[in-house]
Amino acid sequence: MPDTIPLPEGLERELLIVLMEECAEVQQQVSKILRFGAHVTGTDQVRPNSELLAAEVGDLTHMIQRCIEIGLFSAKDVETAAEEKRTKLNRYLRFG
Repeated sequence: MPDTIPLPEGLERELLIVLMEECAEVQQQVSKILRFGAHVTGTDQVRPNSELLAAEVGDLTHMIQRCIEIGLFSAKDVETAAEEKRTKLNRYLRFG
């Protein structure tokens, strides 16, 4: 048995890196909304924070789709996890 597990290479590795970067960009936009507001347009921005968040979520959604296309995980697994999260949130969210 090998001491290490081989890391992903090639396209899979590249997609995972970009997926990770997109997750960080979504986090950054959420942080801006929490700090400054959803409908605020920063001095260096053309669009409000809410639109920038939507764009980042779109980028992340695309990367998730690309990972499904190469077989990293399945759309069914994503759907199942989303439903499980919906059920859990419905039990624990204070508002909604």
